Amino acid sequence: MTAVKSKEVSVSSHAVAGANHATIAVWGSAGSGKTLLAINLSFEIARLGKRVLLIDADLRRPSVASWLGLVNAGPGLTAAVRLAKLDRLDIDELVRLSAELKFENCKLDVLTGLPHPKRWSEATPASATRVLGVASEHYEFVVLDVSSDLESDLDLNSSGISREGLTSTIVSRANLVLATFTADPIGVNRLLFDLQNLHRDYWLIANRTGSRHLGKPALRELHETLAQFTASPLRASLPTDFASCDSTIANARPLLLEYPNAKLTLAVRELAMQIVDECSAGIDSEGGQTGL
Repeated sequence: MTAVKSKEVSVSSHAVAGANHATIAVWGSAGSGKTLLAINLSFEIARLGKRVLLIDADLRRPSVASWLGLVNAGPGLTAAVRLAKLDRLDIDELVRLSAELKFENCKLDVLTGLPHPKRWSEATPASATRVLGVASEHYEFVVLDVSSDLESDLDLNSSGISREGLTSTIVSRANLVLATFTADPIGVNRLLFDLQNLHRDYWLIANRTGSRHLGKPALRELHETLAQFTASPLRASLPTDFASCDSTIANARPLLLEYPNAKLTLAVRELAMQIVDECSAGIDSEGGQTGL
């Protein structure tokens, strides 16, 4: 098996960032639980008093609106990239296009995804970069749920634009990439395969640990495998909790409201605090890395 090595850092300097701003791309193989993580991580960071924008940038399977029960969420990302192309997108327009979710004296803004997968070509890398630039003027954290595929030639339109171009651009320019995978043999194999297309630093996030497929001996083997074939140690382990996840989907509520004391909720909360602490320490006045 080919080892996938990349320089490990906490907060990247090649980023779309303003002062005290961080862009976090939540990426992972199909079925890794990346959307669940992106949503609940956004709520937890907002709970810490930060201004947060969650963007559904998955051009293949956008599902954030469905998870949160945003039936009439509006055009979201589609309208934002259209205004960006016309150089008419400002922070007021971006806020207007986002759904505001209030909870526990906090709030989270959500820019929902494409209304139809056939419209993916409207979200070009250039227009998305402009959207992130505008977002950095107001939000301290922008969390993006991105597509799984990074290969640039999988799906091209008649103009030669790649469907995966948006994901590649976001992942390459984000301050932090969370590489999410399921902690089972299939999930690890998918991770190692997909990491070959991820040419930058990242944090490894294991999902569904503690399942019947992964006892203590297998968990040790997981750590050894990751140490041998990847550049990053395991930064977080999210325990298996199908009941809580099913309930959050059924009731369109985040974990912190549905099951505030569940082990999964607390694991996501700990990850959120770690990210906020490291990003706050690692981003200088120009939004770059200060040597973490």
